[in-house]
Amino acid sequence: MKPFKTIDEQYELLESRGLNFTNNEKSKRFLLNNNYYNVINCYAKFFMTEDDKFIHGTNFDEITQVHYFDKEIKSIFFKSILEAEKHFKSILAYRFSEKYKNQDYAYLIASNYNNDDILQVTKTISSLSKIINKYKDKNNNSINHYITKHGNVPFWILTNYMNFGQLLYFYKYLDDSLKNKVAKDFSYFLADNLSIDSIQLTSEDLISFIENVIDLRNIVAHNNKLLGFKCKGHVRYLPQLHDRYFISYNSNKQDVYNVFIVMQALLSKNQYALLHNTLRKRMNYLNIRLKTININIILNSLGFPNNWHNTPKISQPNNKIEE
Repeated sequence: MKPFKTIDEQYELLESRGLNFTNNEKSKRFLLNNNYYNVINCYAKFFMTEDDKFIHGTNFDEITQVHYFDKEIKSIFFKSILEAEKHFKSILAYRFSEKYKNQDYAYLIASNYNNDDILQVTKTISSLSKIINKYKDKNNNSINHYITKHGNVPFWILTNYMNFGQLLYFYKYLDDSLKNKVAKDFSYFLADNLSIDSIQLTSEDLISFIENVIDLRNIVAHNNKLLGFKCKGHVRYLPQLHDRYFISYNSNKQDVYNVFIVMQALLSKNQYALLHNTLRKRMNYLNIRLKTININIILNSLGFPNNWHNTPKISQPNNKIEE
């Protein structure tokens, strides 16, 4: 085991490796409040040389700024992911209820799902039933209210008790026609963000995009380090989207930048512009405060290319949507 080190010993170790400090006591207090491991082991590596020394001139304040940057962009993404989740919840609830409007508890009927994987369908129905059983006998909730007053819990009520992962799991096992109708609704978001007349997302595209968004959401929700994060899978290649950013079919599409790009399929134009501009503003703020390294070292760890906001897009003649 590594021996315990006091704050003073931690400070002396960093100093011996060439790290500068502007305010000794303030820096020690920061280490105490934020945990040496969470600050130094996670973020100091961007300022280190191969011999485990700090780049000449590195100041502790720069490391803390990267620490704050990671924390704040997680918050920025989290707000946008909540909006994406809300859209998915609303559209999914509407389309499912539209198709099965004459059936009570339609989501508990196996024949309303794709019958290719009956085991997963059974698990899905069981999970939804558990949600209802959890709340049906408790006061002051909408499930109890609808059962008491109407003898039924509409799907648009049940979705309020489902998380993003449960919603996606439910969507995966619907019949193809219903899945494609939901994907088409999200196609309008993407077409608007790309300023093209039309584009057709498949259900496989939408599932792939949301799976990676959920991966990112889980990192953010558990407050884990975002810099260097990779999703479990690659997002599906969509030529009309990825070609604009010079991302090929064979390119790695697991990083945060690729999640950022596909958010265009899940957010309105204004919401995506807010995400884009807020990220850019925070990156500019960090850039001003970094003295010994280039900000692209930090941004590249997220998959963002150099000058990402100026990345030229392939022109799309005669397809701009009228405002």
